[in-house]
Amino acid sequence: MLRSFQIAAALARRRSVGAVAVALLAAGAVSGSLPLLEAPGYELGELAALVAALLAPSVGLAAVRLERAREAPSALAAWGGAAAVVAALAGALVVGAVGRAALGPCSALGPAAWFLPLLAVPSALLGAALAVACGFLARGRAVRAAALYALVALAALAWSLGAAYAGPAAFVFDPLLGAWPGPIYDEALVPDLRVVLLRLAAAAEAVAVAAAVEAFLRAARPPASAASPTVSARRGESDGASAAGGRRHRPGLAGARGAALAAALAAAASLAAGVALERAGLSGSRDALARALGARRDGARCALVHPAEKPAPAAAALLADCEFHHADVARALGIADPPRVTVWVYRSAAEKRRLVGAAGTEYAKPWLAEIHVVDAPPPHPILRHELVHAVAARAARGPLGVPARGLVLVNAGLVEGLAAALETPRGRWTVHEWSRAGRDQGYLPDVRGILGPTGFWAEAPARAYTAAGSFLAFVLETRGPAAVREAYRTGDLARATGAPLPELVAAWQRFLDGVAPEPGLAAAARTRLSRPSVFGRRCAREVATAEVRAADAARAGRVEEARALFGRAAALSGSAADLGAAGEALARAGDLDGADAAYRDAARAAGEDVALRATFEAARADLAWRRGDVAAALAGWAAALATGPERAESRALEAKIAAAPDPELGPAAREYLLGLGERGAALARVARVPRPLSAYLVGRAHAARGEAAEAARELDRALAGGLPPLLAREAALLLAETRCATGRWDEGERGLAPLAREGSAADRARAEEALRRCAFLAGRG
Repeated sequence: MLRSFQIAAALARRRSVGAVAVALLAAGAVSGSLPLLEAPGYELGELAALVAALLAPSVGLAAVRLERAREAPSALAAWGGAAAVVAALAGALVVGAVGRAALGPCSALGPAAWFLPLLAVPSALLGAALAVACGFLARGRAVRAAALYALVALAALAWSLGAAYAGPAAFVFDPLLGAWPGPIYDEALVPDLRVVLLRLAAAAEAVAVAAAVEAFLRAARPPASAASPTVSARRGESDGASAAGGRRHRPGLAGARGAALAAALAAAASLAAGVALERAGLSGSRDALARALGARRDGARCALVHPAEKPAPAAAALLADCEFHHADVARALGIADPPRVTVWVYRSAAEKRRLVGAAGTEYAKPWLAEIHVVDAPPPHPILRHELVHAVAARAARGPLGVPARGLVLVNAGLVEGLAAALETPRGRWTVHEWSRAGRDQGYLPDVRGILGPTGFWAEAPARAYTAAGSFLAFVLETRGPAAVREAYRTGDLARATGAPLPELVAAWQRFLDGVAPEPGLAAAARTRLSRPSVFGRRCAREVATAEVRAADAARAGRVEEARALFGRAAALSGSAADLGAAGEALARAGDLDGADAAYRDAARAAGEDVALRATFEAARADLAWRRGDVAAALAGWAAALATGPERAESRALEAKIAAAPDPELGPAAREYLLGLGERGAALARVARVPRPLSAYLVGRAHAARGEAAEAARELDRALAGGLPPLLAREAALLLAETRCATGRWDEGERGLAPLAREGSAADRARAEEALRRCAFLAGRG
């Protein structure tokens, strides 16, 4: 310990070390001007880890040279001194950043600040240990030591990336270089048990390396001569033994054994962390995922790994959904031999984060033909999008199964644009209509930029996906699937289509000129597309983390905690949505007056955002219904419906307007339509009231559970009795789909044909997809 302190002190006195410390302190202080570095969290912790890994070779070599000047050099002493200095230098960066954050609006030491020590310190320890080991192996020669260090670092990185490439998880952990916790769109990042165990394993590996080198050095020391014959004689040793050449002893051998034991124990600790990860289901291995989910279903095109408790009809419906979309996407792209796809289905976003490191982001690994989604009733909102990635991989070349420059620089605009282009609209508007509205309001990004290597990620997700999806849908419609496949293979859209990119973009813009925006779309587009990217929002990580923690607190009944966290998020983000979420938490807890006040505040904060303001007014109408003021509730819902909200919200408003005035159905349906209490019991109360709306609600519930025959029976009753317009169309579509699912294909197609000819473009597209599904189920697709 003393020798380590002496080495650290000697290194710290060097001018170069002082200059680097000052530079890093200044760099940390100005880091708040960069996106995502304005508050200590993952990004700053990872930056500090990289700084530690880069500084370790020079500091470690200097420590080795100081120690080699001694008669009995110690690797442990050199490691201790070098690790202290490397950690201090990385700490200078952190101190500067924390000091800068303390002067700004973001929290200087929030929950995510634990990333700082968890990422930086193990990298400093391991980097110093590897540098010391390389320094001794190179006998203090700088170039050779640096080359060895670089070779080890690259080998470790290759191993980490290889494991991530071959495995299902979204995260990457490297013992030296830190971590990639998951998709960039998962904005709420706080350390979890996986981070702790893996970084403890990295620290244990540092001890193992340093101790192993120490054992080698001690074992290699030359033996010392035995004591003189005279002294030996005094100790009772025979002159004969001394005359025979004296005894030789190895004073470093015992120390070598101790160091070797320490190395072994540290290595065992690292392995134990890996075992603990696997047993806790945090390793990201396929075995861990399969154990956690518990069930599997196999089809010709898809394999589903899903929660064991998922009812058999629902699991069968989801598999059938996958089988159809797989075949439909392959048909649309003209791919004759698409790969069989494995779909991992998680119970919740929280479980998905725990198992694979991605909570709110569904993702695919096209090269593995694997996708990962959270469970949802059919039609699954994301399944088709992710299937496009997996199926289109057959058209791509290279190790990632996507268009990429140099095999690794992914053209995300082309990849995500194609998936968005082939999605079937589930709401009121198509991707082209969203793009026209976004362009009119100045939110649409330059497509030429988002088709570059980094431009897609720099944009807000809603804007980038919308623009790229509309553009690729236009290219597919006008140039055909062969051109799109060639673009996916080469990454060169201009060469594949035979037209320069500016010319394609200009043609697409002219096409958008002919897309007529529907009423309500402009307001919806403002709400959906105005949110900037994670790089352009103040305290983005802290806000997202506060929102997730607030939602967890609300679900657990900790209302005051939820309100405080949503309030903190709103204060930082200026988002009316956070104020509205606080109102929802209060409403669920029964504080109707508090919820009403929160919704009023949210509506004022929404300003000119008509769609968002209508959402809060509709929520206030829900509160009025709970108080028994049906007239006020009807007025609020009617006003919200007049703004032309999305299809799902419009249907919910129509159902409430139809149910509330009914003296029998209103009290029975209130809990179900407002999402209060236990859903099954609430629906059973609805079912006991003989009304067309009751049959519709029960039929939808059966359809969501994959119970097609029961759904068809109830939906038939609902349509026979009469429903409001939007509910009637939805019921007709669901009835036709359930008839197809039960083998009544001709009846199903007769019901779908008129729906595919009337209504909005989005409504027609969904009916057309249902017709293709019916033909597929009948064996004609």
